[in-house]
Amino acid sequence: MPVSVVPVIDLAAPRAAVVAQVAQAAQTPGFFQVVNAGVVPSLMRETLAIAQAFFACDSDIKRGVTRTMANPFGYYDRELTKNLRDRKEIFDFAPSEQTPWPPQLPALKPALESFTAACHALALRLTELLCEGLGAHANGVLPQLCPDHSSFLRLNHYPVDDLLRGLAPAAGPLGISPHTDAGALTVLLQDTVAGLQMHCDGAWLDVPPIADALTINIGDMWQVWSNDRYTAPLHRVRASTAEPRLSIAYFLNPGYQAVIEPLPGQLSAAQPARYRRLPWNEFRELRALGDYGDFGEEVQIGDYRVQSSQAD
Repeated sequence: MPVSVVPVIDLAAPRAAVVAQVAQAAQTPGFFQVVNAGVVPSLMRETLAIAQAFFACDSDIKRGVTRTMANPFGYYDRELTKNLRDRKEIFDFAPSEQTPWPPQLPALKPALESFTAACHALALRLTELLCEGLGAHANGVLPQLCPDHSSFLRLNHYPVDDLLRGLAPAAGPLGISPHTDAGALTVLLQDTVAGLQMHCDGAWLDVPPIADALTINIGDMWQVWSNDRYTAPLHRVRASTAEPRLSIAYFLNPGYQAVIEPLPGQLSAAQPARYRRLPWNEFRELRALGDYGDFGEEVQIGDYRVQSSQAD
């Protein structure tokens, strides 16, 4: 059906209503925004401020904490999406990983730790709601997300000017090229500058920032678990041409040992499994490799689709 606006869901509403709204939004368009989500607005503002302070640092400070192929956490300004360099710079952090920190900005680590913990709690709460929306018990999914998980937080900065002129492959035309998110779901905090867009009914529609709201989108793993009842939406970010843009994304990801497949309750004779068993560690490693550099065609969730089902 045509979608003119992204649904805004009040998580303080009665649970039955929230479950129905979340499930509907997860089916189409795969994006929704939440308010009263348990992440206090002051924490959102403080995290945006410390992220802005990091990206305002001199280049030598940021590149002093640059990620490597062996360690995908820290700063990077050459990331690719679908083999095109994004017009952005990032900083990735995961609590259980070895993230390098700039000594010149000691407030960065505790700020990101606090915001990550709040986003993780919200993501698990949304996971339970999504399970209920399928008529499935959360135990079918939660063991693959906790206590072990490979989730991480990403700071995104979209400057007006190009990064690394002459020092990296030419950038693509967008802040981030069209893609779906690899994990379970994404919790996104946007600043006041629009730029995120979702693909729906053949058109690109803005997902506008809303004060004190968080933007949620379904990822590839929920599309598999739900056997296509939930949609991992194609989305992109416009290049910043008038003013810089900042966003912070928390990616809820399964544990590295998880093997993802459609939940038994989503299968029937009329609806057989549309995906083969997917080792998360394999999928995540291949996607991360494609983010770091151009090593050939980037793996997509469609590569795991059962061939007898409808095409992507």
